[in-house]
Amino acid sequence: MTLEERGFELMSDGLRLEARLHEGDGRLAAAVLHPHPQYGGDMDNHVVMAVCEALAEAGVTTLRFNFRGTGASEGSYDDGRGEACDARAAIVALRALTSDAPVLLAGYSFGAMVAAAVATDSELAGLALISPPLSMAGLPALPEKLPVLVMAGDRDAISPAREVLALASDQVRAVAVPGADHGWWPGIDALKAEMLAFERRMAL
Repeated sequence: MTLEERGFELMSDGLRLEARLHEGDGRLAAAVLHPHPQYGGDMDNHVVMAVCEALAEAGVTTLRFNFRGTGASEGSYDDGRGEACDARAAIVALRALTSDAPVLLAGYSFGAMVAAAVATDSELAGLALISPPLSMAGLPALPEKLPVLVMAGDRDAISPAREVLALASDQVRAVAVPGADHGWWPGIDALKAEMLAFERRMAL
């Protein structure tokens, strides 16, 4: 599908962040966090776009944005701390836009670690972690009973499949996609299918 969006100005700690908003049916909203800005990650990343497209197809309001210091966003890279504030600001903005609709937070790579870091204090409806860099750092403790999707490719050295699958529980759906690596070439179609299935879980 063609993702219909409009420009949106997100404020975080007094900084203006560049953002794009797709307005869905108001039933569920999602903020999608991009990979590491110091390695070329931004809100136009193909995985971020794929997640937004899949969720928008299901009627979800989506917000993608550039972390501080990325693209046209003000500020500078803050080693995850300021970026966590940016993620929280996106959640607050989505709730204001959608009359307090439940919020799903999704992140890819660095964005997945930021998403996991803010999950404990953000009252989320769900958390989707795509290729979290588990070879570099462990995930923080996640809130009890929060539905979580964590996925990576089975050829991903940065997010090893064995470590992803070890996270599986009644709360966590863990998926290793055959043939995909950290860049998700191939694997995008499987990723989008998992996101749609996860969204349906939120709707139950």
